[in-house]
Amino acid sequence: MQQVLTVEQILAMLKGYEESLRMLRARPEYMKLEASERFTTSNDLRLGDAIQALLEIHEAILDIKFYSQVEGQTNTFNDSQKA
Repeated sequence: MQQVLTVEQILAMLKGYEESLRMLRARPEYMKLEASERFTTSNDLRLGDAIQALLEIHEAILDIKFYSQVEGQTNTFNDSQKA
């Protein structure tokens, strides 16, 4: 059986991943690795890019949640106007 996650659970997971990556990025061992001239990725992305992507996904979900609530309130208002 597949577990269903709520929006709040997804947001909490994203926030947790972001915080974990921030802590990792701040570690001297990681900074030394990333500063190495041999540290390369296929698309030149760094840990900061992953953190930024998680932030943008988090914001996009919040936007969807907000606009869904606004649309729901608008529909409720429109329905009450018809009655």
